[in-house]
Amino acid sequence: MIRFPRSARLLSGSDFKRVFAAREARQNRLFRLHRAPLPAEAGAKGPRLGMAVSKRAARRAVDRNRIRRHIRESFRARSSRLAAYDYVVVARSAAADADPATLRGALDQLWLPLENE
Repeated sequence: MIRFPRSARLLSGSDFKRVFAAREARQNRLFRLHRAPLPAEAGAKGPRLGMAVSKRAARRAVDRNRIRRHIRESFRARSSRLAAYDYVVVARSAAADADPATLRGALDQLWLPLENE
């Protein structure tokens, strides 16, 4: 199994706040994707991912973890083609009931326009 390296993750609350404050977002029925340029002091060379999957979006922990796995795998597959930004994916309540193919399709719909920018 390929690990999701620490350098590719958003870890602090201040990073999440900065991305949400940038007000650059796109959405569909299952997810909302926010992004902001990497800060100069971050030292990261590639894109970084943060996830927000709340209890409101998915009551059961098993559903929240399943959604996170799909988000991480989708990001991993596309990270080499994404611009160096910080991305935060927020799950909506409809994502809890979606099957894997629907989750992948919704994530692909968000990532595709951002590739090779």
